[in-house]
Amino acid sequence: MSIQPATPQHAQSASVLIHQSGPAAFDYIFDSRHGPDIQCFLRHEFRNPGTMFSYKHHFVYLENDQVVGTLAMFDKSSHNRTFLANALAILQNYGWRAIFKGLKFELKLVKAPKKACLYIGHIAVDANHQGKGIARQLIQYATEQAQEQGYSHLSLDVAAKNQRAKVLYLGLDFKALATHKSYHPRLDDHIYMEKALG
Repeated sequence: MSIQPATPQHAQSASVLIHQSGPAAFDYIFDSRHGPDIQCFLRHEFRNPGTMFSYKHHFVYLENDQVVGTLAMFDKSSHNRTFLANALAILQNYGWRAIFKGLKFELKLVKAPKKACLYIGHIAVDANHQGKGIARQLIQYATEQAQEQGYSHLSLDVAAKNQRAKVLYLGLDFKALATHKSYHPRLDDHIYMEKALG
């Protein structure tokens, strides 16, 4: 069992887990009625080093060389660097409608990382491997990475209805700082959480 930087070869398994980390948002923004199947899009963009869905921003938890967990990490700078590539990939695959949906989602529900803060997302564990502490290990890994790199805080967003994840994050010293109310019936309310480092 190990946590390591993702590679393009992990695209097949990792893309399934990335989608699993926030299916309501992915299915709403990347509506397959207006473009490719979301799994196909995520697999392709996972191999694209320029976007936020890329292996470059992800880490995988491997068990017997199988991807059973995923984690993404961003700071303000890396998030900003992917903005144009994200927009272009979304536009080419889903059109302007998805661009507007994505921008509104980021402005209202899941906001860009703050300065001096390492943001984590796309936290997911394969259903057959849940309950083994893998998510906890992934977050502990992110905490260590953030401390080593000199960030003052670790942050994340979680769907308000995801009780299991909220309990985990609170148990790992994250504090709920804000609740962002959904503006669309297909989207969940989100809670913004931070953990002070030091």
